[in-house]
Amino acid sequence: MSAETATPSGVIHDIGYRTYDGERIGRLGIVRALYWHSLRSAWGLGRGPKAKVVPFMALVIMCLPAVANAFSVSRTGIRAIAYDEYMNSFQLVLVLYLAAVTPELISRDIRNRTLPLYFSRALRRTDYPLAKVSALITAMLGLTAVPELLLYIGTIGSRHGASEVWSETRAFLPGLELAAVYSVTFAILAAVLSCYTGRRAFATGAVAVFFFGTWVVSSAMVHLTGFRPHYHHNPDGNGYFVQPHDPGIGPKISGLLNPANMIEGMKEWIVGRAPKDAEIPYPGAFGAVYLAALVALCALALFLLMRRYQKASLL
Repeated sequence: MSAETATPSGVIHDIGYRTYDGERIGRLGIVRALYWHSLRSAWGLGRGPKAKVVPFMALVIMCLPAVANAFSVSRTGIRAIAYDEYMNSFQLVLVLYLAAVTPELISRDIRNRTLPLYFSRALRRTDYPLAKVSALITAMLGLTAVPELLLYIGTIGSRHGASEVWSETRAFLPGLELAAVYSVTFAILAAVLSCYTGRRAFATGAVAVFFFGTWVVSSAMVHLTGFRPHYHHNPDGNGYFVQPHDPGIGPKISGLLNPANMIEGMKEWIVGRAPKDAEIPYPGAFGAVYLAALVALCALALFLLMRRYQKASLL
């Protein structure tokens, strides 16, 4: 064998690799980019048509009753639904939206094992879940606040005088605040339920089962423990159904088993009254427990979400 064939030879080609000398966006820039990308994904923007079906269908379903209600108020003066009862009436739509969208935001990176790419940059472990859950809260605010705003704008169009507009505004602001509470609570809980699995079907099931399951159990326990209509007999033989004035502590404790019922109990305590068709009884002084339980639940869920992304096993 000759020396030329025994000795390997090769050529190094200069293909133009250069170091990056421009401005680096840093940690905050990465968080902003991750937040914006997640917010777009929550509405299916930048993705195929199928990804946009559930978010925009949910938005249409939430907005149509508001438009119809505003039209009814302008024509007949009759309001079908109050601002502070809107979210509770359509919480099914909120849960379905979260069950479809949250796994796309949270579970996809776990399934595709892209988290090491995020954490190899100037991004802290806590920045990732904060950016994700902030984007989810913002997307939920679009789903909850827009119908309230449409209802308000459509209603004040038929009001006359500054006093009537101001009265309508005072009724609108608590409803908008309640929409924000629903958005924050539901988004944090859905995020923590989705962060423990990379499988989309499991994450979707976890979100749906948690919200629907706890609502069924809580509502059933509220009625089984005494908060149900009783038939009142009149001396003439007729009668009517009435809710108990003081159903006891059982129904009030049962309302703590579901986030939506927890929010509604807190709202009734703050407002100082309960609507006639309320799911849970007016909590009275027990309302402070609803507020404390809601804050504790959100804090615990946020803590578990942070702990999940601080585990070394994610890498």
